[in-house]
Amino acid sequence: AAAERLGRDISPPPRTTALGALLAHITGDAEASTFQPMNVNFGLFPEVEIPKDENGKRVRGKAKGPAKKRAHTSRALADLESWLKPHAEAAE
Repeated sequence: AAAERLGRDISPPPRTTALGALLAHITGDAEASTFQPMNVNFGLFPEVEIPKDENGKRVRGKAKGPAKKRAHTSRALADLESWLKPHAEAAE
């Protein structure tokens, strides 16, 4: 509402962030007849490539889950920073 009042456009946060993933879920991914409210979870995020281990091999077993979550988190933080920067500059 504040951006609209100032005549500025504001884009939604990237889908790779928690807020962006939830917004995408409630505004388009879920059918109205089957919609269920939910908390954020990694299943809402777009797929991410899991980095290879120190030997250049795919991460497997128990290490795969934490590696995937770290990859999601790193991507989300970078994308959020990129999204926030122009909005912060516009607010100055």
